[in-house]
Amino acid sequence: MSKAISFPAGGYRYLPAVFQYSAGVAAEPGFMLQQARFLRPLPLQAAFRAVEQHLQALGRPMTAFAHCELRSPGQFSDQGFIDFNREYVKTLQEWGLYQPANPPSSSVVNPVARTNVCPEHGGVEQVCMYAFTYTLPTGSAAPASFMLSGGGDARNGSEPYHERIVALGDTSPAGLRLKMAHVLDEMEQRLVELGFGWEDVGRAQAYTVHDIGALVGEMMATRGRMRSGLTWHFARPPVKGLEYEMDLRGAVPEIFLPA
Repeated sequence: MSKAISFPAGGYRYLPAVFQYSAGVAAEPGFMLQQARFLRPLPLQAAFRAVEQHLQALGRPMTAFAHCELRSPGQFSDQGFIDFNREYVKTLQEWGLYQPANPPSSSVVNPVARTNVCPEHGGVEQVCMYAFTYTLPTGSAAPASFMLSGGGDARNGSEPYHERIVALGDTSPAGLRLKMAHVLDEMEQRLVELGFGWEDVGRAQAYTVHDIGALVGEMMATRGRMRSGLTWHFARPPVKGLEYEMDLRGAVPEIFLPA
């Protein structure tokens, strides 16, 4: 059963998750998702200005902003991640996307999906935006137009990460197998909740600095989970202790913007 919530102001639906991002987005009928990638990642505030200029030039509202990929210089502590996210959502609130809980007993609204990872080599000196995704109106049905947020090797919950990480500290093949299994199950659940399956995935991306090569066949290929291959980024998930992350996307075209 779908748990997706329609966001008419943006032309997409989303899976509610945590205050800083949704678990994934999919274009609603009459719209498609389009990704724009910077040739070089832009510092976050400069990137936000570039997003505004790009959407204004297209005649799209800021609420069309549906997803972004960030790059961070290193893994955050739990509190550091919370502090960063509180600053990050301020711009989304200005754009009419993020709605804090009001009254406090109600739920936060944030439809925007996100992946945030830390390149191990050749990274960035501050948090930067690598790419962003927005909706465009289309005269025909968009095939499997969706983006899933990055999901790491931690169970859902409000406890500190070290209490939720699967096989904490274990990067042996057995530990990595448990981590991958957890993340793949999470990705599959999100696909189903948005109305899709593995056959709709146009790109699967993995983020880890550990050797997962021997596990890819067993965990993915033989189970129909990488029909379009696997893109491996030599990067770490955003919070200390996390070791493996993935995101998925459907048929989402990509353009490149100058830095």
